[in-house]
Amino acid sequence: MSNKDNVSAERWNQAQEWEKGHWVKAQKARAKYGKNLAWKILHAFGFVGKYRGDDWNLWWKGVFNDYSFLPPETGTALEAGCGPYTNMRHIMDVCRPKHLFLSDPLIKTYVKFKLNFTSDAYRKGFCTLDDFPLENLPYKDAFFDLAVMINVLDHVQDARVCMDNLQRVVKPGGWLIIGQELTDDEDVKNREKSGAEEVGDTAHPITLAPEWFDYALDRNAYDAAIDKILPRKDGRCPQYHCGTLVFAGKKRG
Repeated sequence: MSNKDNVSAERWNQAQEWEKGHWVKAQKARAKYGKNLAWKILHAFGFVGKYRGDDWNLWWKGVFNDYSFLPPETGTALEAGCGPYTNMRHIMDVCRPKHLFLSDPLIKTYVKFKLNFTSDAYRKGFCTLDDFPLENLPYKDAFFDLAVMINVLDHVQDARVCMDNLQRVVKPGGWLIIGQELTDDEDVKNREKSGAEEVGDTAHPITLAPEWFDYALDRNAYDAAIDKILPRKDGRCPQYHCGTLVFAGKKRG
């Protein structure tokens, strides 16, 4: 398969507008009829958690073995392309960073969402927010003890630059966590047959096959705790993705 790992700035902006509209609409629907107030009451009595919303983050937690390979504490942590709900809120069940950086081009929108981990962590001064595209990640080399990027590369403008940047900012001895759904020619055909190609192409302009990571991910630089590609049948969305990359490794010194 010919990987499509970069697109024009115009094409990327189109995808970002779709993404923003999708999550804003979801938030408005979630708040209708006083449902946020009802959630607060249920939380006060211990029936539900503090935060509302999930973008398959619990599913990812499961395929990463509940992040059990991580230490109980770490220094600085980054989630690139964190989205509205973040994976870090689940990672923190087992690994507590001293300070968290949440990075997403749409973070200024997401931080306004109600009953949201991002807004709560920011209000408490626990996290730093940045809205730089991952291609322009502003941090110096070897800055983070933990860097997380889950199902982000299909939303970016240049996937190879993003991979280089993410690996660049991980300290020796730090952890890199990458999850990514993979796409081959069969998936593209399935999308076309189902009529889902418009949404798929608009929201996810990048398509990466498994072999793309053979050169984009420097596996020799890490001691891997998890390095596998889930087969289609075990994926989150098997009709559109041939596999799922699940990688977690500790960077060698």
